[in-house]
This record gives sequence, C-alpha cells and structure tokens, in this order.
Amino acid sequence: MIARRLAVGFAIMLVGGCGVTRLQSARTTPRGHTRTTIGESFVYLGDRGFTVGPPPIPLDIMVRHGATDRVDWGIRLLFGLGLLGDVKWNLLDPARATALSVSAGAGGAVDSSAGLIHVPLTVSASHNVRPWFIPYAAVGYGTYWVIGYGNQTPGVSYAGRSYTGDGLLMLHAGIELTRATGRAFFLEYSVGLPVVNDPGDFYGFATNHFFSIAFRTGRGSLYSRGLDPHPVPDGPSGRPANVD
Repeated sequence: MIARRLAVGFAIMLVGGCGVTRLQSARTTPRGHTRTTIGESFVYLGDRGFTVGPPPIPLDIMVRHGATDRVDWGIRLLFGLGLLGDVKWNLLDPARATALSVSAGAGGAVDSSAGLIHVPLTVSASHNVRPWFIPYAAVGYGTYWVIGYGNQTPGVSYAGRSYTGDGLLMLHAGIELTRATGRAFFLEYSVGLPVVNDPGDFYGFATNHFFSIAFRTGRGSLYSRGLDPHPVPDGPSGRPANVD
C-alpha cells in the first residue's frame, strides 16, 4: 500500500512540469535558434482514473537552443520543483526526411519532503511524411535517486539502499504538426514502466500512462536554410532515385 500511495502521488506531481514526456521529434533545433515548448498532460492511474496537473505549476515548459546543424541543448522543468538539462544529437544528415537522435541529460529537484536526482538517456526517430506532418517515436531509460524521503521508525528493520536508483523505461509516440515558421502543435502518448527499484529509498513507482498536448513557439524553420524536406538525389540516368 505504501508503494502504491507513493506511486499515485508521484504521478500527480509528474504532470506539473514533469520532465518525463518527450514533446519533440528526433530533429534538433536549427543552429542559432531558440524555441519554447509548453505542454500539459493527463495521466491515467489505472483504477484511480485520470488526473491532470494541479496548481501552482500545471505546465511542462521546455526551452531548446540549436548549437550546430545536428546538436541542440535544452532545459525544462522537472516535477515543477527543479530543472532538467539535456543535449540531443541527430545522427543523420538534417537534410534527410528521416531523423535519428540520441539525447542524454541530468537534473534535480527538491522540496520539503525529499530530494531527487534524475539521469535520462533516450533514442528518438522521426520522419517527415509531409513538411508539416512528422510522426515520431522514442524509447528511453531514466534513473531516479530519491534522497531523504520517509522517516524510519526506531527498532524497525528496513531494507538497505542498493544505490542503483529507481529505473523507469519510457516509451513515447506522437505527431508534430509544424509550420514553416517553426511553430508546432504536438499530440503524444507516453508510458512509464518501472524496471528497477531501490527498496531502501522508501519510494515506489507504478506504471502510468501520459496523454499530452503541447505548443511550440520560436523562430527558425527546420528548412529555413533551404533544405528540401524530401531530398531525392539524382539517379545514374539523371532521373530521381527512390531513396529516403
């Protein structure tokens, strides 16, 4: 029951600047441009139904800046109480319609009851079906070290900490509807699956489902430097070749 109550409490807190939803495709922000994404999530808690982020910070806010044509970095709210920073690298030529990226980051949050350190690693893929329509998917693993949560009762024996942290496997699928200006609208589904538990941190995770909606502002179209959203190089005969 303790683990269940904690998991529900965690899920309610997640939607207030959670930092675990994706809300971005595999593409990086264009070099020199900065974009802001603001989103909200509904969380399905199993037999407890749905919940939505409570005040005072009900929004997930993320700011990203393009460092190079293939690399950007970002910072976002973590649990509404802290910050999470990450770097994303597009492994493919940004002129291609398909993008494949790897991102890694670190962050922390603290309140009156506990502290938290979070280290995520994510692989993302997306494809420009049309210049304005970009489906994407991602798989990630996040480690959470919960510090100072709960009080031990004198004379009671507790499990020791494993120091592995609590691990969540995150799966994401979404669509990005984007404009030439770089502004975009996102619809996304995410699920968090607990795969590692540290019994000594008095904290428990449960499987939760996230249904998210987000808007992205900022300048800098992906193709602002004249990149073709569906590049098709010439074949040997001078006619377009059927390639990605």
